[in-house]
Amino acid sequence: MNYAKTAMALGSAIGVRQLIESIEGLELNDVLSVIGLERRPGTASRILPAIGLITLSAAVGAGAALLLAPSSGAKLRAQLSDGIDDAKHRLTDKISRYEHKNQGRHAIS
Repeated sequence: MNYAKTAMALGSAIGVRQLIESIEGLELNDVLSVIGLERRPGTASRILPAIGLITLSAAVGAGAALLLAPSSGAKLRAQLSDGIDDAKHRLTDKISRYEHKNQGRHAIS
C-alpha cells in the first residue's frame, strides 16, 4: 500500500495540512484541558514575578529618592556614577567567580 498517495488523497478531503498545523501548536495544557485537568503552577512561577516587581519598585523608589534629595546636581551625578561603577564592579566580580567555578567543574568532569 502506498501511504504517500493515500495521505495526499485524504489530505485534500479532510485537511491533513491544517490538522498537522494545529497539532504542532498543541501544548500539554491543551491536552489536559480536553480531559478536564490542568497543570498546577509551580512555586517559582508564582514567586519570581512578585520578586521582580518588588525589585523594580525598589529601584524606582531609590531613583526617585535620589532625584528628590536636597543635593547639588554635580554631587548627585557623582553619587550616581559611583553607585553604577560599584554595581558594575560587583557584577563583573560575580561573573568572573561564576566562570571560574564552572571551569573547575568542567575540568573535573
